[in-house]
Amino acid sequence: MKKLQILLFVLVSLNINAQNFEQLFDKGSLRIDYIHSATHDKEIISLDEYYHEPHWGGSEINLIDTFNYGYYKFEMHDSISDNLLYSRGFSTLSAEWTSTPEAKDNWRSFSESIIMPFPLKTVNVKIYKRNKQQNWEEIYVFLVNPKNYMINPDLKTKIKAFKIHDSGSPAEKLDLVILAEGYTESELQKFMKDAQRFTDTLLSWAPFDKYSKNINVWAVPTVSDESGTDIPGDGVYKNTYFDSHFYTFDTERYINTTKNVKIRDAAANAPYDQIYILVNTEKYGGAGIYNYYSICTADNPYSGFVFCHEFGHAFAGLADEYYSSDVSVENYYDLTKEPWEANITTLVDFDKKWKSDVDPKTKIPTEISKTNNPLGAYEGGGYVEKGIYRPLPDCSMKSIRSNDFCPVCNKAIVELLEFYSK
Repeated sequence: MKKLQILLFVLVSLNINAQNFEQLFDKGSLRIDYIHSATHDKEIISLDEYYHEPHWGGSEINLIDTFNYGYYKFEMHDSISDNLLYSRGFSTLSAEWTSTPEAKDNWRSFSESIIMPFPLKTVNVKIYKRNKQQNWEEIYVFLVNPKNYMINPDLKTKIKAFKIHDSGSPAEKLDLVILAEGYTESELQKFMKDAQRFTDTLLSWAPFDKYSKNINVWAVPTVSDESGTDIPGDGVYKNTYFDSHFYTFDTERYINTTKNVKIRDAAANAPYDQIYILVNTEKYGGAGIYNYYSICTADNPYSGFVFCHEFGHAFAGLADEYYSSDVSVENYYDLTKEPWEANITTLVDFDKKWKSDVDPKTKIPTEISKTNNPLGAYEGGGYVEKGIYRPLPDCSMKSIRSNDFCPVCNKAIVELLEFYSK
């Protein structure tokens, strides 16, 4: 009888949430494109365009972000009551740009987008930035009337999306969409095989292997005029769909694209929570930015590792744990504050991180031993050798180690998987 009562309670709760969603939101999603201009200490946001897209890939239950990840977040509020209706944290390429030497003397503009369920009533969409004190600071507000005839209802780029891993309704699953970059018309069959190959790789890694039924994967075969991608340092330039390129911020392996509108237009052909851009080249490289996109190359011997490593960034907000490789950013973390990423700490507020999972007998900071290295706080991470600590000596977020996310990274990934699949 007790089990029946619990089941009935759960079913009633789910029904209430579903009814609330239908009372608040229309079908499809609201996409807001905007221009984000910045230097190292200034930024300006200006509206580009509104869209009513046909699909909503997110949960209809977990509408409020509970993780507090990202350098930015946005909130949708009812314009009259100011009730919070929806929120998500995110990071951007522009946030990384502000930590580069070039940003000290120059402005640069980036196209960005935020996606949310399409509201039935007028809403305020507020963008917040995490300031130096790690507090949220409101930087812009969009007033959105859903009846505004300037909201574009057209799907600008119509491409058939193929569901290559089907686990069920997008409302109850994490939906990943993979986009083709640098694949010509004659190479689209290769793209589909590559997309399936990387899907299989991701779902073979822990903890994704145990949650494969919580994940949908879609492939959108965007066609490029030329095969490959730009390698500016070698004088190689290709005419590709998303105009991707290596040498982002003068770091050779850092491949990215700034063609945000084209990315979002292509992704809109499927319901999605995460975007992955697969680049048709053998060169080593990749990038992953939290709730922004992931990108990696298809044919390098280490591409399977890179695919999963970058997804750790983009999906779970995991930090890089390495500190000896060249990067383009400077002073990326304030060592007097606790970073927001789940898998690194400055020990300023270790209680908020994985301290409760550490054996009380383990010394903090933790020295690397030749025999036994338990969960602890090992110095080095977040691109610096001193002042930032990681959970274990090694992990897939530190080195080229296949299927080796540490317990802290695993936990963060699982929490997000469960959040998106309700």
